[in-house]
This record gives sequence, structure tokens and C-alpha cells, in this order.
Amino acid sequence: MTVALLTYASLMYWVSSNAKITKRNILFNQTEAAAESATEVVIATMMRDFNSQSMNSTGTYTSSTNLPTQAGWPNTYQFSDTNGVTNTLTVNIGPTNWSQLPSQYTNLYGLGQYCEVAAQATPLNAGANLSAIVDQVFWVGSIPLFQFAIFYNMDMEINPGANMNINGRVHSNNNIYATGAGGGNSLTFSSIVDASQQFYSTPDPLDNNNWPNTNSAPNRSGNLVFTVRTNGAYPNPNSDTSSFSLPIGTNNNPDTVIGLLGIPPAGLAAASPSGQAYLYNNADLIVSNSSSGALSVYYQNLNNASPQTLVPMDVTNISGRTTNLFYSFVTNAQFYDYREGDNVKAVQLDVAKLNTWLKTNSYAASYQNQNNGSGVSTSKGHNIDGVYVYNSIPSASGSPGVLPAVRVVNGQQLPYPNGLTVATPFPIYVKGNFNTTTNGVNFSTALGDVANTLPAALMGDAITVQSANWNDTNNANTSISSRNATATTINAATLEGIIPSDGTHYSGGVENFLRLLENWSGNTLSYNGSIVVLFQSQYATSPWPGTGTVYNPPSRAWGFDVNFLQQGQLPPMTPQVRATVRSSWSAR
Repeated sequence: MTVALLTYASLMYWVSSNAKITKRNILFNQTEAAAESATEVVIATMMRDFNSQSMNSTGTYTSSTNLPTQAGWPNTYQFSDTNGVTNTLTVNIGPTNWSQLPSQYTNLYGLGQYCEVAAQATPLNAGANLSAIVDQVFWVGSIPLFQFAIFYNMDMEINPGANMNINGRVHSNNNIYATGAGGGNSLTFSSIVDASQQFYSTPDPLDNNNWPNTNSAPNRSGNLVFTVRTNGAYPNPNSDTSSFSLPIGTNNNPDTVIGLLGIPPAGLAAASPSGQAYLYNNADLIVSNSSSGALSVYYQNLNNASPQTLVPMDVTNISGRTTNLFYSFVTNAQFYDYREGDNVKAVQLDVAKLNTWLKTNSYAASYQNQNNGSGVSTSKGHNIDGVYVYNSIPSASGSPGVLPAVRVVNGQQLPYPNGLTVATPFPIYVKGNFNTTTNGVNFSTALGDVANTLPAALMGDAITVQSANWNDTNNANTSISSRNATATTINAATLEGIIPSDGTHYSGGVENFLRLLENWSGNTLSYNGSIVVLFQSQYATSPWPGTGTVYNPPSRAWGFDVNFLQQGQLPPMTPQVRATVRSSWSAR
């Protein structure tokens, strides 16, 4: 009986002690959850503010108004920071630095900062004096879009008919449909590939039929090569990844994102973080015209009391008793686009003449970041390197119709040392080699050779390459056999729209993102840059036409410009996407 009583007493003591320990553990877990909820409320607010381009000071986030409401909670808690100061939290916002991103974004760099949020929760009237501290660290930053070899804000399709190697990071905010060509012609990804929705090694089901009809996608599958099979703890390719927040609007809707190429809304402060998302507000020169084609150029410096200054015309032509004034580097041009079936009326930027104007014109000298003779340099801090063009010629339907556009010519050598970005809401045409030399002596015209280039970008509704052989007298009756191209090199990041696949017409895929209008058979089109597709084209709206009539394809030598991984080598006016990355979580 004695032994039985001792055993029973021991058992009751164990049960009582175990119940107390279990109760304390439950209480601690609840307290830890309460502390975590306090940090999450603040983190959600900070991330929202950052994505809205309005991160506030530390004091904004430590106030008691950011503490969670406790209605319906089983226990009531006193919140404090890690030093015991009640009704507040610990928030630290680190310095902004250019650095490599956390592990899930290998090979990407960004301008960002680490933030820490910590909270201590202590239960009140719970019968035990327990407290818990939760500490969370996360990174917020802006990532230049042109660090990606390919970035799509829509479904991305890539189905090349020849070997193709993608040598940089690839991301889609939607799905990716990728295939090689079969027969030994593989599609190789040499870096990380991720999709915010799903990665498929097949064409889009909407288009996987009727091949080889010229308006449908190839009926292919597989033949993909990934030289990197894992990205830390993540597989490659990876699906269901975080999307990147684009700089315009509250979400990544392509119909909204296209606004970054447009005129900013009235009342938006140009120098504000939201205003700076618009390329118009970043440009040094703003070129526009009237509906009749009369041209004007403005120099823009938001640091000046009058941000825009009309640039005087620099060419005088006297004909009889009439004196005419012109710009040397901006003119009008007209030609025929076989894909659109339209007469293009373009504002034409002559880069060679722009270079001459920058070096010789007294007004241009006063705009440059250099001693202009009076010992004063522009407060902008850099030379002219960004041009925004708005074409006011009205578009018109018909056979042919009228298509307002922008064309860049004589762009082999860009303004030194900053390079050049041209942006417009309209289609861009680029004629001949672009950005292939810095001195007129040494040239970069091969895949991967960017030693003799400067930072550059072309951003518009669509981008069409015309070789140096292109003739503006070509018309609707000029056959493809009379439109023979010559080898051409484009060294520039590109941001453009596409006409997406719709079940009847194939988008053309990444392999046809550069539009062509000539017979390129036997010639090479070399491209070093970054491919960014954000929206559906609004002006150049004809679907991919296939080959044989509008164009015949070149031998494509395409690659990512690795210079863009350096902050100082990014093109002027590079748009930034915004990312938030969880770094660490701890409790004690």
C-alpha cells in the first residue's frame, strides 16, 4: 500500500507539473504569436509605403497607432520595444546601398536597405510573468529592369527555330512557355529562370496547333537545357515566385504600366518619387511636334525654377527673302511599314548630328555638366543622355493608314561618356548599327563584345530594326526580294510592347521581339542588351506575320549585356522594379 501511495503521489505530481509546463508553453507560444503580429502589422505598412514609393521615417512606424488591436484575443498583452519602453516597437532602417540581392535573386543587384522590426509582448493577468520577443529583418529595394536578360510582365513565349542561348536572368510576372526547336537545336538557359505563375516546357496551349502556318506557334516541346539546376534552395526553373512591383500604378496591370512611357498626369510633382517613375520627367531633352509636323525641343532640368527651356533652332536657311530656322539633329521622315500596312510619319533623331550639336553649340554647352566658360556647371549633375519624343501627328486607319512614330538614325557613336536613351510612347525604328563604337576606330559588332559601347536603351510601343540598306522610297508594291538587308548590330537595352498570342496569331515569341521589314536571309542581326516587355502595343497593333512576305529572318546572335550588372553602366533613365525580401526571423 505504501508503494502504491508513493507511486500515485509521484504520478499526480508529474501530471500537475506537466500540466503547468504545458500551460506555460501554450502561453509562451501565444505570447510569441502576439509579438509576431505586432511586427507583421508594421512590416506590412512599411512594405506598402515602399511599393508606393513613400517610405517614411522610423518614428512613423514606432508609434502606438501601429500596434495590433486585441479585440477577441484570449489574453491581453502589453507591447514594448526591446528596451522595455511600452506602447512602441523597435524599428531600424539601414543605409541604402548598391549590393547583391538575397539568395533567391542570385545574379541581381539593387539599390536597397535592410530593415529590422522587433516587438516584445508581455501577457497581462495570465497567472505567469512570461514575455516573448520576435525580431524580423527584411530587405526593400529598387532593382534596375535592365539587369534581366529577359523580363516579361505578361506571358512569355520563346520557341526559337535555331539554337539559342540566354546568358542572363529571366523572369516573368506571369507564365513562361519555352521550347527548343528539336532536331538538335536547343534552347539553353545559362542563368536563373523564374515565373510568378508557372513555367511550361511547351508552347502556350492557345497556339500549339496548325504549325507551320505562318500565324501560329510551332508545335514543339522540350529540348531545353539548363546549365544551372538549382538556385540555393530553389529549383531552376522555378514557378510560383514573387512578382516584381512595377513603377506605375498599384499593381502590375499591363494597361496601367504602359503609362510610364506617357505624359505624366496633371498635378503630379515631377521631382517626387512617383513623378520620377515617368520617363518624361527623367529626360534631358523633350522633342515634340504639332499635328502639322512643326518641331520643338526643350531642355529639362527639374532643379531650375523654370524646369523646361526652349532650345533655339541651330540651322538657318535663307531662300530668297524667306529665312527658315531648323534643328540640325531633329527632322521629319516618312516610310512604309509592311507589317502594319501604314505610312509611318516619324520624328527622326540623328545621333551623329546630336553629337555635333552637343560639342559645338553654345546653348548645348550651357546644358552640359561642364565648365561652360563662366565657371558654372548644370545642377543636373550629368551631361545630356536622355531624349523623350512625343509625336503629335494623328494616327489614321486605312490602306495605308498613318502611324506616328520615332526613328533613330546614324547611331553608331553615342554621346560620350553617358551614352543615350531614347523613350517615346510611340513605335521606335532604328536604322543601321546602333552603339557600336566610342571613338570611330574600334567597333563592337559581335555577340558578347560590348567593349566599345556606352550605356544605351530604346523604349517605345514596339521596336523595329531597319538595316543600313533600308530605302525610304520603298512602298507597298516593293517586293521582299527588293528589300535586302545588310548585317546590323544593336547594342542597347530595349523596353517595348508586343501583340500577345490570342489563339489565332502567335506573338512571335522572344525570338521575334525585334520587328523586321527586310529580307535578312544570309545576314546576321547581332544584339547585346536586355529584353523587357511590359504591355500590349497600342499603336503598332498588327500581329506577328510570320516570314516570307514582310521579312525573312536573319541569323540571330543575341545576348545579355553583362555591363548592365554594374550600377555605373546601366542605361540612362533605366526603370526600376521594387522588391521586398524576407531575410531572417528569430524569437526569444
